[in-house]
Amino acid sequence: MPAGYGSGRTVRNTSPAPQRGPRRIHHIHDRYPLNTSTSTGDGMCRAGLVRCRMLGVLLALAAAAIYGAGDFVGGLAARRASVLFIVGVGQIAGLVTLVVLAALLPASGVLRPDLIWGAASGISTAIGITLLYQALATGRMSVVAPVTALSALSLPVLFAYGSGDWPGWLPTAGIALAALAVALISREADRTGMAAGSARRALGLSIAAGLGIGVFYVTMKQTGDGSGLWPLVAARITSAAIFTGVALAMVRRWRQAPMPAAALWGWAVLSGAFDSAANALYLLSSRAAPLAIVATLTSLYPASTVLLARLLLHERLRPVQVVGLAVAVVAVVMIVYGR
Repeated sequence: MPAGYGSGRTVRNTSPAPQRGPRRIHHIHDRYPLNTSTSTGDGMCRAGLVRCRMLGVLLALAAAAIYGAGDFVGGLAARRASVLFIVGVGQIAGLVTLVVLAALLPASGVLRPDLIWGAASGISTAIGITLLYQALATGRMSVVAPVTALSALSLPVLFAYGSGDWPGWLPTAGIALAALAVALISREADRTGMAAGSARRALGLSIAAGLGIGVFYVTMKQTGDGSGLWPLVAARITSAAIFTGVALAMVRRWRQAPMPAAALWGWAVLSGAFDSAANALYLLSSRAAPLAIVATLTSLYPASTVLLARLLLHERLRPVQVVGLAVAVVAVVMIVYGR
């Protein structure tokens, strides 16, 4: 008979009680944290941090080249047709391109937050593009282009650094040089006079347009690796809906305008397809390399536009643009080989 049985005494359990740690309070950020650094989980890159970073750099440079090509084609079309026509047709063509690319790229799981981030980026993109064209219509391109690019670059870089995504001193110096390169490459010979009020308005519109584009960089970084390219599809659907509403509001003006030539339709479609392909490359690069580096390299897209104008239109490069291209090469080397 066990000790204490029937004796009226209570047998105490002398085994130590299990230790409990401090109670954890679960927040939504535990499940959906803000993302700024390299991700190597369910995504495309599982070859190690260094190789992932190099892959991200190459994809970002490819995105910059295609962004510049899209701007080049869209700029040619905008000389002969309405900007709203070019953007509207490009949005539809870009949506078709993204749906095809998203279907080809496997996605392990698309969550609701991924689509919400995508829709938010679509809104910011629509606002940024609208403000950019207003700035181009108001001010000098030699001022609007670099201010917009630098404003778009500043937001993701500040966000990444504020979140602790520090790439090192050499890449940081490369980021600064890349910003200088964008300003030099985008400069044009424009000595036309402009009223002070118009210049200030163009400057404000350029900064706001760049911030809208910068929000796209940051919000797309928050999407999960397993979502594939479907956040971009959500973004393009949102922006296309916004531009469709604007087009319907201006349908009376369109009825009085002549139908654009067939070649302009092709240029508009090509511009939208290039833009969507570049967006896809940017999204993939942001999942393989730090946000600050990817956003900086992507912002070098004016170099592609300038080189295409030189090769296809035989436009002369000004000395300041040649210096800017050289500075861009040095900046890329510092970013790639910095630790």
